[in-house]
Amino acid sequence: MIDIKPESVLEQPIYMLTKATSCPYLRGKVEKRIATDITNNQKIYEELSINGFRRVENWMYRPVCDNCSACKSYRVDIKNFKLTKSLKRVLKNFRNFSYTFVNNNSTDEHFKIFKKYQLERHSGGSMSDMNVDEFSSMIETSPIKTVLMEFRDQCKNLAGVLLLDIDEKNLSAVYSFFDPKFNKLGLGNYMIAQCLLFGKSNNFKYLYLGYYIDGLSSMSYKSRFRPGQILSSNNWKNF
Repeated sequence: MIDIKPESVLEQPIYMLTKATSCPYLRGKVEKRIATDITNNQKIYEELSINGFRRVENWMYRPVCDNCSACKSYRVDIKNFKLTKSLKRVLKNFRNFSYTFVNNNSTDEHFKIFKKYQLERHSGGSMSDMNVDEFSSMIETSPIKTVLMEFRDQCKNLAGVLLLDIDEKNLSAVYSFFDPKFNKLGLGNYMIAQCLLFGKSNNFKYLYLGYYIDGLSSMSYKSRFRPGQILSSNNWKNF
């Protein structure tokens, strides 16, 4: 359970409940979220992450839907992560690619890849209509340490981007997008695998990958990264 101990009443985080909206994942369902602004409460970021919250800009949120608990937080045990045969094939597909960490400053180059990704992969979704200012806010607004992993081909052309939160012990993949022409080769999986390998070489504990819904194909890729854990009944269990 969440156990936040502020030093004074003025540091007590305020939690708000959103209105019910259509669920972006399950047809016919509605979504509610509990959310809090961590702009002045950065210290609670790790505790909230452990309790299944995700970050978007300066907000941390988690679903609290009526009569539905399908969304389960998913994280990967970095220390014990090993490449499977299929992931080794994916890395081989991109053996001429490289990545660098850069500051979380949005560029036109990022936005063009993002729009292409949304158009071909998530057309009609809630993010597909984002303009450049909204995109910049998503990338740049963060009260904690956040970086971008830029993935480029051998000609230095941008192929993909992963927005990554870094705290003392853990990593969190906030959002990723890539050129859809690389989808069949597994670029999305390659990006996460490289993030895990980075975490392993730098002694991070967990990589948080957001929410997992059993049986939903768009989220099935997360279960390829093992050993994994899901948050169920406020306890992390091996998956």
